[in-house]
Amino acid sequence: MTNVRNSDSRENRQTMISESEFQDALNRTKEIKNDFLRLRALAILSVLRLTGKRRGEIAILPLENLKLEGRFLNVSFILEKKRKEKVLQKLATKSLPLSDILTQNIMAYLEYLNKLEPKPKFWLPRAKSVFGTIIVLTDSHISGRQVFNIVRGLSETIWPHLFRETVASDVIKQDNSIIAAFKVQRRLDLADFPTGFNYLKRFATDVIEREEQKADIIIRE
Repeated sequence: MTNVRNSDSRENRQTMISESEFQDALNRTKEIKNDFLRLRALAILSVLRLTGKRRGEIAILPLENLKLEGRFLNVSFILEKKRKEKVLQKLATKSLPLSDILTQNIMAYLEYLNKLEPKPKFWLPRAKSVFGTIIVLTDSHISGRQVFNIVRGLSETIWPHLFRETVASDVIKQDNSIIAAFKVQRRLDLADFPTGFNYLKRFATDVIEREEQKADIIIRE
């Protein structure tokens, strides 16, 4: 079970998302009546959980950067790094297995987008409501803040950045040695190793605290 302290306060939570929390958010998408909005919300949750990418990187993703190749959906995110007065860009490609149900959620959404005429330039195009009808705007994308709002609309306890903690914990659970910090750096496309080590440190602290709490319970009993 996730160690959550005052889960209603963002400042007090830096832990991973529990499976039940994530499933609850997925289930909430079923309450969205409009097909586009429902499929979009489900795809956003799925990409966040599979990749742990930043909300801004998800928001600006061109539709052409999602390509089906063999048994994988390759998603090439645009990473921006500020160097003095310049902004440098590079691509970081994540291969998502088609066998994963979360990848299938993304594929269902892409199938919907590919049927639109004209086809949207971005995978998360803006939309507006006109007399109750959702109109997809094909030349612009939603903002990182809107990605945040969509996720918060599906859950009272999670937000986009927590998916980075969760994906990092996936890596560390498989290998909790010092090398895991480098693996997290690569998985999340972090700028440096110390940031990866911070994820490892938080995970270790969380494990130790839960073990101490469990020991206290046994002693009291």
